[in-house]
Amino acid sequence: MLRTGLPLLLLLAGCKVFDASLIEPGGDAGPTDAAMPDTGTSQPDAGPVATCPDGTPLRRPPARPTSSDSGDQQLVMGLRDIRLRQTSEAWRDIGLDLDGLCTNTALSDVECQPPSDVGVQIDGNAGIDNAFHSLFDVIDLVFPSLASTAGMVSAGGVGVVVLQIDGWNGMDDDAQVDVRLTQSVAGTTGGADDEAAPPVEFVNYEPFVPGTMTPLDPPAWDGNDWLWVREETFFMGDTERPRVRDTNAYIANRQLVMRLPDRAEIIFAGEDQGINVQLTDAYVIGTFDETFTRLSPVTVAGRWSVLDLLETASSVNICSGDTEYDILQRKLDEVADVRATPNTGGPTATCDAVSIGVTFEGYRVRIAGLEPGNPLPDGCE
Repeated sequence: MLRTGLPLLLLLAGCKVFDASLIEPGGDAGPTDAAMPDTGTSQPDAGPVATCPDGTPLRRPPARPTSSDSGDQQLVMGLRDIRLRQTSEAWRDIGLDLDGLCTNTALSDVECQPPSDVGVQIDGNAGIDNAFHSLFDVIDLVFPSLASTAGMVSAGGVGVVVLQIDGWNGMDDDAQVDVRLTQSVAGTTGGADDEAAPPVEFVNYEPFVPGTMTPLDPPAWDGNDWLWVREETFFMGDTERPRVRDTNAYIANRQLVMRLPDRAEIIFAGEDQGINVQLTDAYVIGTFDETFTRLSPVTVAGRWSVLDLLETASSVNICSGDTEYDILQRKLDEVADVRATPNTGGPTATCDAVSIGVTFEGYRVRIAGLEPGNPLPDGCE
């Protein structure tokens, strides 16, 4: 069934070529602010001054605008169109510089040394850290059919990453907006004049027309769709207490910048497979079109701990002692290129995380309500 491919959406994302204009070099989103609400006045971020040896500024988020105009408008965007494999040289423009270094040769400065002795991972353009692209050969070996399945599932409204943006001033620049992140469990099409989602009855986490076994129509992705989101992503089901939130996000020249709380659990679960994504030092950055109905592309970049990657392997039926597990562990030891905690590296420190940069496409959607999501399975029990 299509839902079995859902858990690997984020794991397998990122082939779409990154628009270099999305992230302007030389800006900085400032200190981590997503974990705790910030009610004070936002200040412009100064940003780094580091460059690569050729003079190219390191790729960082755009600077926070100085606009102080407040607003009360809301935007809700659904992120989908996940594609497998960062082919050829595409990975070089997907992500951010995470370590403040430009590792463009094997002799360059590095944040840490990989656990294996195969050599350090080379950065992409402008110091971009994205060693995650090196894992796709292993993913192809273990899950050869997931490329098409992942796209079909998200297109059907399952496992879509949903961003609810509140307090927007309606302008291209907004120094502070409130962004909540959740994931969808189902979706359906709607009309432009709809004031509420259609009635629905869930059976085994799938949506049907009440009193029938007729599935709801899938989303049309025309800006009028309704998505039901995971109840578990809100503390005790309270929509005012989201588990993943940045109250100090901002929009700079139509570019949304959200900082993710460190190791916040983002769970994608199907019937017999799943994945728990936990990143540190992570951002979500996307560019709105002029009508603010599309967000394209959207980049998620950060650090994924090797231990967290291995721990979630059981949810995709890769178990300790299996050949696939050993292959994955060896590959992670080869591609680990950063520390899970920023500013803890050194010339002899051991890398314990993989840098990641992946892309999505965002569409205007509406939230229909909360529904329990499929629990994260454990294929090794």
